[in-house]
Amino acid sequence: MSWLDRLLAGWKDSDDAPPRGDPAQVLAVGEILEEMRPMFAADGGEVRLVAVEGGWVVLQLRGACDGCNSSELSIHGAVEPRLRERLPWVLGVRTT
Repeated sequence: MSWLDRLLAGWKDSDDAPPRGDPAQVLAVGEILEEMRPMFAADGGEVRLVAVEGGWVVLQLRGACDGCNSSELSIHGAVEPRLRERLPWVLGVRTT
């Protein structure tokens, strides 16, 4: 293992941690995000589920989505409405 791999090991572990929250809610949100994954991948991006906390879905934007000016529009104009339509308990979406 190189010195860089050792240095970044902590970052990799924390980024790939399983989503926090009620397992049934995490699974339901994960299924919907999986359906939407091609939309983000087409532009070189990815949306990762971090947690479901009290009806709030917490997402992390990766790849081209991280820092993109259109990412907020994608999250609040596409992802959030789909989640709220199919999962009535969703209050909203936040990003980290």
